[in-house]
Amino acid sequence: MDDKSLHDLLNGALAGEPPLGPVAQNALAAGIRLRRSRRIRAAAAATAAAAVIAVTIPVGLGVRGHLAGPEQPPGTPILYVGTYTSKLHTRHTYGGTVVPINTATNTPGTPIQLVGGPNSPTIADNVGKIAITPNGKTAYVTTDSSVTPVSTATNTPGRPIHIAPSANGFDYPDFIAITPDGKTAYVASGWGTVTPISTATNTPGKPIPVGSGPVWIAITPDGKTAYVASKSGTVTPISTASNTPGKPIPVGAADFSIAGGGFIAITPDGKTAYVANVSGTVVPISTATNTPGKPIRVHKGGQIWWAAITPDGKTLYVLTWGGAGPNQFVVTPISTATNTPGKPIPVGTTSFIGTDIGVGQIAITPDGKTAYAANSSSVTPINTTTNTPGKPIHIAGLLQIAITPDGKTVYAANNVGTITPINTTTNTPGKPIHVVGNFTQAIAITP
Repeated sequence: MDDKSLHDLLNGALAGEPPLGPVAQNALAAGIRLRRSRRIRAAAAATAAAAVIAVTIPVGLGVRGHLAGPEQPPGTPILYVGTYTSKLHTRHTYGGTVVPINTATNTPGTPIQLVGGPNSPTIADNVGKIAITPNGKTAYVTTDSSVTPVSTATNTPGRPIHIAPSANGFDYPDFIAITPDGKTAYVASGWGTVTPISTATNTPGKPIPVGSGPVWIAITPDGKTAYVASKSGTVTPISTASNTPGKPIPVGAADFSIAGGGFIAITPDGKTAYVANVSGTVVPISTATNTPGKPIRVHKGGQIWWAAITPDGKTLYVLTWGGAGPNQFVVTPISTATNTPGKPIPVGTTSFIGTDIGVGQIAITPDGKTAYAANSSSVTPINTTTNTPGKPIHIAGLLQIAITPDGKTVYAANNVGTITPINTTTNTPGKPIHVVGNFTQAIAITP
């Protein structure tokens, strides 16, 4: 329908009515401009044009309606919690589930039961990590035998994507990262490969060999390179255009077996990848040349448990345990301009250290003003302007944290099936949310 037809249709609809005033004329012009800018197909354009007519006529002309507004804002973010129910601890179903939680109401939805792979053909035997596509439409969940896509619109799981095991039969999916364009998910398998998955077809590609025991993947903001940290003490760059690995980058001998391994944080400009390992050092890597810089010692005798970088890229925050005292957690700020560490910030102690489940994380609010550091007994807010800690928020259990896109709420999930929302304005915890399962192993929130 062209503009003349649109005017004719309007004139026919208003036959016998008073002439259109300037308000209605302007509304009509706005509707036409909106239709043009969206460049919708002809059939849809006719429907849209009629809708514009219906809603742009003032009430005084006898038709009730209102001016067309902008596109609707994104839906309420959903927090996905991966849980595991062990048959050793309960008589309930054995296997992995994902529980969706509405962040507007803090109510959990129906648990999503995951189906396993060759070793567990009926029920998934574990939940590893959760990664959500940038458009928020699909959550990918790794288990001990497959990767399952979950539609966030319906919270229904798709067909599990089986990752071929290695010759030893134990090369199962673990860590997962998705490219910024959302087209490819890269899945690390425990014994030395990374498998690309097309998110359009949910089919796995040819496994890419990397160092022994890949434990972390980070992708540059331009999506051109995936960096994979391995237990072997190396970082392997992978070209996402060809899915070919580059020369491994040595980052120093380290025991990556504790708490899951090395952590990679890439600056927003994509120029530097910081690799933090449990040995207590951080190695900056130039992404232009893939050469490592001088290691940064964050805390003598401490073990690194997590690392995160501020949205402006100016500061890297590293969470370490030990070194400062028995069971003491500290956060060390590192200036990315000079690669020098600042004064350690105490963020509490813990009475329990596990080697299989990480007990500490850092999450930074979208505005970059507050970093939240979690250990096994509390969550501590840190003012990033002054690098001073606030009052610890006590929550029992091994904690993982995630922050809503608007920065208003921090969700702290412990290892016994409880998620606690924290108001970032007041730093007060809300009513705990209980989900199925006796181990909480992964959390992620839609954009």
